[in-house]
This record gives sequence, C-alpha cells and structure tokens, in this order.
Amino acid sequence: MVKGTAETPEAPKVEAKAEANGTNGTNGTNGANGANGANGHSQPSLIWEVVGGADKGGILVRDGESTSSTQLTARLSTGATVEQLELKGQRLHYRLKTGTGPEEGWISIALSGKDLAVLLTHVPVAKRDTEPRCLAELAKAPVPWTPVSMPQLQEKHMQMAPGIIYKIDFPFNAELLQKMGPAWLTKAFHTAGSIPKDNKVKTLKNVKEYIGGGNCSKLVFDVEYEKPAADLHTELFAKIPFPLGGSTLSDRMASSVMQTGSELGELNAQRLLESRLPFSVPRYYFGDVSNDTSNWILITERIPFGKQDGDRAMDPAYDKMKDWELKGSQNEYYFLLTTYGARMAGMDKAEALASRAVMDSFFPSAAQRPKEHWGMRAESSGIGEKEFNAKIKMGVDFVGTTGKALFPAECATPAFLQKYKRILAVSNAYTAEMQWWCNRNPDYIAWSHGNLNVDNVFFWRDADKKLDLGVLDWGGARTDSVGWKLWWWLYCCEYDFLNKNLDDLLDCFIKEYEASGGPKLDRAELRWQFTLSALQQGVGLLGAVPQIYKMCKKAEFATIKDRLDPRISQNIDGKNTLRIYIGTFINICNMIKDWDIESQLDKWVKEVCSAIGIPEKKVVVE
Repeated sequence: MVKGTAETPEAPKVEAKAEANGTNGTNGTNGANGANGANGHSQPSLIWEVVGGADKGGILVRDGESTSSTQLTARLSTGATVEQLELKGQRLHYRLKTGTGPEEGWISIALSGKDLAVLLTHVPVAKRDTEPRCLAELAKAPVPWTPVSMPQLQEKHMQMAPGIIYKIDFPFNAELLQKMGPAWLTKAFHTAGSIPKDNKVKTLKNVKEYIGGGNCSKLVFDVEYEKPAADLHTELFAKIPFPLGGSTLSDRMASSVMQTGSELGELNAQRLLESRLPFSVPRYYFGDVSNDTSNWILITERIPFGKQDGDRAMDPAYDKMKDWELKGSQNEYYFLLTTYGARMAGMDKAEALASRAVMDSFFPSAAQRPKEHWGMRAESSGIGEKEFNAKIKMGVDFVGTTGKALFPAECATPAFLQKYKRILAVSNAYTAEMQWWCNRNPDYIAWSHGNLNVDNVFFWRDADKKLDLGVLDWGGARTDSVGWKLWWWLYCCEYDFLNKNLDDLLDCFIKEYEASGGPKLDRAELRWQFTLSALQQGVGLLGAVPQIYKMCKKAEFATIKDRLDPRISQNIDGKNTLRIYIGTFINICNMIKDWDIESQLDKWVKEVCSAIGIPEKKVVVE
C-alpha cells in the first residue's frame, strides 16, 4: 500500500526545491521584466491597432480626454497603429505610428461594447516567488478520486458542490462566476494562497465564455485588485467543463465519465509543481473539482498570445494538426518540445520535482502496478470480437472507400486493407499486454505532461529571436511509459516530418532525459513503445468513425480531396476533434504502410507471450 493514497491519506513529507527550475523559485511566464523594468530595461511602448470604423473611413479623434472636447477634422484610419501616451478609462491618448490621421489625439478604444482599438503589446507582470505556495500545497494530504457514473453526471451536472481540494463551492460557468463575483474570487485566491491576505479582488469585468480546443469550455475575464500590484495578473483565464448538451454532449460525457478524474491530475500539476518545472507555466490562481458533480474550474493568468510582452514576442496560439501555421520550422518547434519534455521527465527520475514518495502519492505510478493487475490473459484483452469486427469494418470503409482521397493511393488496395485489419486485430487482442510491455521497465517510467502538442504550449522569441516555450493543459499528466507519452506528444506532426525525424527526436529525448537525471535508454525499445502506443490509438480511432460522419456528413467526402479542405481543417463547433481524428487516421495508416510494423508485431507477440507464459492468441481476420 502506498503512503498517501486513498487508503492512507497521510500528508507526505516534502522538501523545498526553490531553485529546481533555475529561476530561484519564480515562474518565467509572468513576464521578461516587471512593470517598472525589473531587469534594467525601460518599460516598452504600448502599441494599439485601430479595428473600428471600417465603414466610415476610420474612427473619430478629439483634442482632449473628454468626449465633448473638439473633434479633429481627419479620422484615424482603420488598421492604423498608435503608441499609447495615456490611458484614462476607455479614452486613449495616442501618437501615430503607421496609417493615416492626426499625429496625436484622443480616441475611444471601445463603444457600446464593440472594440475600436485593440492592444498589440502587453504589460509584463513581475515575477513572483510561487515556491512557498507550492510547498504548502505539497504538504497537504492527497485527495482521493472515485469514478463518476453516467447517471451521476446526468443528475448532478448543474449542481453546486464544494471542491475536494479546498472544500469551498466554486463556479463552473460564466453565469455563476458573475453571480459569485469579486467576493468569491477573493476567498478562492486567499484559500489557494495565490494573492496576499491583505489584498482583495475589487472588480470583476469582461467575462466571456467560449468553446475552444477539444477538452473543455473556456472563460476569460478581467479583475482589479484593491491594492494594485505589479506581480498580480489582472487578465485571467479559466477552464471549465463542457455543457452536458448540444454539440458538446458527447465531449462532456467522455471527459467526466470515460476519462473520469483527469481534471484532478491537471489541477495537481498546476498547484503543486508550478515553481519547480524546467519551463514556464501559466501562474496558478485557483483550481478545484467536485467528485460528486464532476464540475471543476482552473483559473490561471491569461497568456498574451500574439503580443509583445516585454522582451518576449509571443507567437499566436496554435492548434493541433495545423503545423502549416507555425511561424518557424517544424524542426525548431518539435525538437524544443522534445527537449523540455525530456528534461521534465529526467527531473522526475532524479526527484528534483519532489521526492518519489510525494510524486507517487499525488500521481499514482505505473511502476507500482503489479504485473497481474494489467489484465493480461490467454484470450483477447481488448474489446469483444463482435464489437471489434463492427468497428474495423467502419475503419476499413473510411480508409479504403469513403475517405480514400485523404490517404496515399496504396491505402485503398486490398493488400494494404488486409494488413491494416490484421495489425489492428492483433493490437486489440494484445491491448493489456501492450500496456504492460511499455510499463514493465522502471527506467522508461517517469512523470511528465500527457499531451505535449503545439496547442498545449505557448511559444515566444526573445530579444535575440531565439525560440522558447511554456506549457499549458496538464490533463493526463501522470507517471508512466515515456515511449507512450512521446507518441502523444508527436502524433499530430505532419507525417513526412515525423517519418524523417523520429529517430533524431528519440535521440534528443534520450540525451536530455539522461542529462536531467534519468537513466540511459535504448532507442529501439523507445521507438517500439512509441509504435505500440500508436497502434492502440489506431484501435481506439475505429470507434470515432461515427463521430467523424456526425461532424462531416459521409456524403461530403465525395468532394473532399485532401485534409486541407476547410470542412476538415477548420474547427467544428469550436472544437478541433474532426481534424485530429482524420489526421491521426492518416498518420497511423502511413506508419503501417512504411514502417514494416506487421513483421515487428509478429516478432513481439512471440516475445511477450514467452515473457508472461501464455500461448499465442488466435486472431481471426475476416
């Protein structure tokens, strides 16, 4: 029995590691320099872009702050950029940089709720030592989680309930946040230790809820503090559950029931390890989840995507399976991702994030799972034969007929489709065995991010144009196979890039993992764990075919020639799900076509059956 689990909820001993990330316990996300130029640089100019007045030739300019002051003859052109001289409420005193109009004057930045000008630069927030808050959280007893059932979700998804971490009620949509307001935010931030006890949230404004990505709804909002502070963020962001209805009905059921408890892992990663990771993460303000209702919230700073933030030129927010939007080469981005991911995993092995006992109490480790608990057996350890046959039929139809224009021509041939069916049938039969295989050697087991794609990262370039990154979205952060994780970090790459660079990426991981405290890994073993993970996702994707046709009608595929077609490449109902499903189908089929997986799989079957002492399973392919 592991100390600190649900059976023995004792508070583990923790040790201070204020300098684990080389930033003296502070978080680099909070700006390259403080509000007053903490690194010796002068405060950067704030630049605004005029976005209103397109139908009028620009926006009105006056010679004074008052809206009743003299109106100047010329308008400030739409698209103009201006330097901020003063900002008084909604009135901006500017100096013209580009565009046409008066060289200097006063404009309104918004009118009747509509933006007339938007800020292109962002005032960096000063660094704050978050190690004391993390240390206090690490000293608490881990909280247990029990699975949420579908009837429980349906009955309680709109109910208010205390969270399991801080034991206070919390909002889980925009309406509740506005209703609970500054008083709740103050209580929550005090409870989490994210703002000083002698300060309060005075104002809550500009609350907006939206669907984005594929895992939850989002909120953005602004706050003002009773005591303004250079090291507190006023622009905040929150993750909340999808509504249980409409276009997000199945997504909410999947996250709350099929992936039950994943939010707790994300909250723990943010609240416990913010100060200790080898890269920036968004500053944590509050987070909690109810095991009774499955509702949750995570509040962090809002990343100023696409803006100049002190010395950092922030990239825009990226999305999965759209690497053509990257501002630099795929090599630059993905090798940086792999480097930081490996360092994080290596630090875990070296106990530089927290002691092994502490990490395992908050993030149960696959290394602790006995061999007999993986579900390996003489018969198939995957989904039943009837269900698999129905799903593989849909998958083969999608690859070889309905969506064949999306795949290489070879993928529509009878020979390939037979190979595809057989490989996935074997993968399904050996589901548990594949999972055990990837987690059988402790050297290959480490805690790290579960889905380190470009949409779960914020990138920037420093004053020397060097690329750097911070990490978002910690759902699925856990202690298990690093080969398995590498698939989930790289599965949304363009296939040509992945095929050409995979060995070099694995070598990068191996080098950085060892340099950060991990053991030396074997590339062939790591690559096979990567491949087994891909095959398991290939089986899982078969069940996604009905969802693909729900998001893009089956008849539409007759006129879709490639995955850049906007019916696939654009988000559907605010979600990237369709593009990811199809892109992953394409990548896995290409791997099966090019990587000689079938013969490797046959060899592995003999090896794994010998290792666990069972006969080879009978796999029938129709």
